[in-house]
Amino acid sequence: MKLIYRRLIFVFLILISGSRLNAQEVVKPENVNTGNLEEKIEQLGGQADADIDFSELVDELLQYIVRPINLNKASERQLRQLQLNDLQISNLTNYIQKYGELTSVYELGMVEGFDSTLAIALRPFITFELEQVGAKINLKNLSRYGRHQVITRYQQVLEQSKGYSPITDSALAVKPNSRYLGGPERLYVRYGYSFYNKIRFGVTMEKDPGEVFLNGPDSLKKGFDFYSAHFYYNGNKFVKHLALGDYHLAFGQGLTMYSSLAFGKSAGAISNRRIAQPVRPNTGVNENLFMRGAAVTITPLRNTDLTLFYSDKKVDANISGSDSLNAESLFISSLQETGYHRTPRELAGKNAIEQTVYGGNLQTRLKMFRVGATAYKTTLGADLIRNESLYNKFDFRGRELLNYGMDFAAILRALTFFGEVAGSDNGGKAMIVGATATPDPRFALSAIYRNYGKDYQSFFSNAFAEGSRNSNEKGLYLGMFAQLARRWSLSAYADHFRFSWLRFRIDAPSRGNEYLTQLVWNPNRRTEMQFRYRYQQKQINPSGGDGYTDFPEAETRQNARIHLIFKPSPSITLKSRVETTWWAMPGFESRSGFLIYQDIIYNDPEKPWLLNARYALFDTDSYNERLFAYESDVLYAFSIPSYYYKGNRFYLMGKYSFGRRLDLWVRYAFTQYANKSVIGSGLDEIDGNRKSEIKVQIRLRF
Repeated sequence: MKLIYRRLIFVFLILISGSRLNAQEVVKPENVNTGNLEEKIEQLGGQADADIDFSELVDELLQYIVRPINLNKASERQLRQLQLNDLQISNLTNYIQKYGELTSVYELGMVEGFDSTLAIALRPFITFELEQVGAKINLKNLSRYGRHQVITRYQQVLEQSKGYSPITDSALAVKPNSRYLGGPERLYVRYGYSFYNKIRFGVTMEKDPGEVFLNGPDSLKKGFDFYSAHFYYNGNKFVKHLALGDYHLAFGQGLTMYSSLAFGKSAGAISNRRIAQPVRPNTGVNENLFMRGAAVTITPLRNTDLTLFYSDKKVDANISGSDSLNAESLFISSLQETGYHRTPRELAGKNAIEQTVYGGNLQTRLKMFRVGATAYKTTLGADLIRNESLYNKFDFRGRELLNYGMDFAAILRALTFFGEVAGSDNGGKAMIVGATATPDPRFALSAIYRNYGKDYQSFFSNAFAEGSRNSNEKGLYLGMFAQLARRWSLSAYADHFRFSWLRFRIDAPSRGNEYLTQLVWNPNRRTEMQFRYRYQQKQINPSGGDGYTDFPEAETRQNARIHLIFKPSPSITLKSRVETTWWAMPGFESRSGFLIYQDIIYNDPEKPWLLNARYALFDTDSYNERLFAYESDVLYAFSIPSYYYKGNRFYLMGKYSFGRRLDLWVRYAFTQYANKSVIGSGLDEIDGNRKSEIKVQIRLRF
């Protein structure tokens, strides 16, 4: 613990040393209503199997807090970043075209689909100024109006898990992977510079729990386990985007190339069309979801953009083969995506293979029609030879893969068509087409059809889908949103899908469906109530047994939720939720569970501190009925814990601002189980029924 305290004091002194710099007015992110965004991250977090950093999904939105965008000139992509749905975007665009540009945030209340609550929530992100002071790029403005930010974070699970338990040298020599090499703390440092969202550069560093930092075996490199650096330029002339270092690519609907995280189905129902920026910097710590090299978007002809990119980086992989000096005898048995390097086995796969990606994208626009073409090649440093099973028969094998595709979008007044077709050089094909319609200012529809071939192969495909990959799937999605009255709104979707080939733990072609409906009531400016019901049915092997095949059965899940947001005063917000779940499968007893929690948030904009607390009770029959709930966390960190078995959870987060430059967050959370004596498994196993975590973050702005 003494070493931990020394590290914290050391980091704090580094940040304090920058206090001589000039302070600038900055809007607090905590004063922003991000309810729609929280719902999307909550649903995405519930689908993830690993510890994922979601900060890249909100990074651009938080940039708008520092430098708001002109709402009258905002692009459709920027409006989507503000968490507006297609109906609101359409109504806002039509209003500006009909009545002229908005002059005040209060005028937003006159646009159908906007009310005073939403207008106030958008206020920190938007402006109506035509030209911002000092926005011209020169050395003087870069120095005077550029914003710097340094964030350091420390977090640790306080209970000792099996991977950190004392072990003798002789026992460790026999089982070298029976203990983590590093300490239990997670460390994070991020520096970033931004100038009116036109120029950005920075560096991000992270060490995961169990990884070596300053103390460890002499043979290991000391320091952070992961480093990422970026430089990014956003222009509006010949060069539109320039990225050096680590960056992301996104074209069309993401079927051919989408190198980062993306939102999927959500209660928004009609906001599933991708409107992505083709090139943007990587600021997250997902250690495999990014490109490393250079990318540029230029405008060689009017209404035409050309993006060229090159990436060359080391990726984690499991290497197999003989110990021969001939490198051709080595091959890749699988690619690692967790980013963990805590044991000798995990370290052996760190940066084990080179991955090179190069290609381009051409986009052209003609009035309300846009079409694009993408092609790129991925080369690995060794052949990928998977352990063959029936379910992965059509997965990529080899060293080189060529991907290509075309995408389009057409806006015809109240109707928008979009889609993408893609292929891989093994002959695999995939397609997605969709449409959104706003026949009335209070009503919108959305439809998406996808057909992803079982042999379509891609390392960077991330389009709308039910499965985790864009292959072996057909489906039809229908969504709707209706403003029933001034204070009532209804959203719903239905998704039917099928898989023509086997999948992991599914030893036959299968199908499924999902339905969700949500009713929102806003009786006044201080109250919002949500009623949600969700139904899911998929086919899966009942037991995942040892047999060669196991005929899939229908697994049914149902969720019902009531969520209340109430502001008894301008400084206090109360959030309450009650959610139940039911699970059923032929041949098994039905199981159920529930979650109930109460949030109390105190945030007075006139005071330098805030408090956020939650107490939750949960009870499920098994892990299979686990429920997920988004929790407030420190800036750029996310907590979406799963609630399962029987117990309670509590967290308390406080923030204090030392003037306008220095912010301190402290967060403590614990979960206690009533019917468990051991938590976790493997090296993460904790002997006891309680798990707690401390998190401390410091931010310096100048």
